[in-house]
Amino acid sequence: MDTAIDISAYRAHLEHDALPVALVTGGTDGIGRAVALELARRGSRVLFVGRDVARGEQVERMLLELNPEADHRFLRADLSLLSDTARLAQMIFQVTHRLDAMVCCAGILSTIPQQTSEGLERNFVLNYLSRYLLARKVTPLIAEAPSGRMVFVANAGKYEDTLDFDDLQLRYGKPGWHVAGRTQFANDLIVVELAARLKQTSIEVSCVFPGATDTNVFRHSRGLPPLVRLLAPPLQRWLALRPAVAAMTPVYLARDPRARGTSGRFFGPRMVPRVVPPRAHNQARGWMLWDASESLVREYL
Repeated sequence: MDTAIDISAYRAHLEHDALPVALVTGGTDGIGRAVALELARRGSRVLFVGRDVARGEQVERMLLELNPEADHRFLRADLSLLSDTARLAQMIFQVTHRLDAMVCCAGILSTIPQQTSEGLERNFVLNYLSRYLLARKVTPLIAEAPSGRMVFVANAGKYEDTLDFDDLQLRYGKPGWHVAGRTQFANDLIVVELAARLKQTSIEVSCVFPGATDTNVFRHSRGLPPLVRLLAPPLQRWLALRPAVAAMTPVYLARDPRARGTSGRFFGPRMVPRVVPPRAHNQARGWMLWDASESLVREYL
């Protein structure tokens, strides 16, 4: 009897290890949830990250309905905190020995600077710096995959370079669109820089603008005028893409064999390539961002 149980467990372990494994941040809502569900539908084991336990349990049930053989996991973490991001990386190594893809969807729309309990600007950490730290931590796992993928869901070339390396935490900055915009440009820079640094590996690094999508981004936004917050949701429902449609490009880049050779490239909705603007190829700015980011996360590396 005991032997049979051991063999059964061993077979299950082999089956789980045979599945491609994808990590999705922001996986309990919006585009992130749609990405997680579609990856499960295509046969991946999905590790997804969020803060809300109830939503996490709901999405976990949905994933198991799509792919009941996979050991999907909800990993609770607050990615506006570097300490929690580092803890998340430890959890990932505990629950899997392989990682084929990382899709970073977690983010926030805000026009006002906010300080976290760690003394860093919340938008900068949640939209960019936690992604940088997570990429650095899980690179060894992704490098072992036959075709590892890192996909950054951001705005892929839509924002100008408004990064102020003398005040990345906006302690002296004023409110405005640049609060969010600089974090999106940071994603542009780091995708190009990561792609260059990982050129000799099997890892593909890409950036995606999924298009205007019907999500809760405006409901959860901070600092927007009341009229914008009132009018944006109905306009979204009327004009924006459904999350399942917006998820098509991130899923393609994370899972499809045809996406090989896309490292360092930007994409828009429905897998349409986007021009990588010259400012994202500014090597000096890329190095400055890398050095500043490494300094900020050094104690967690």
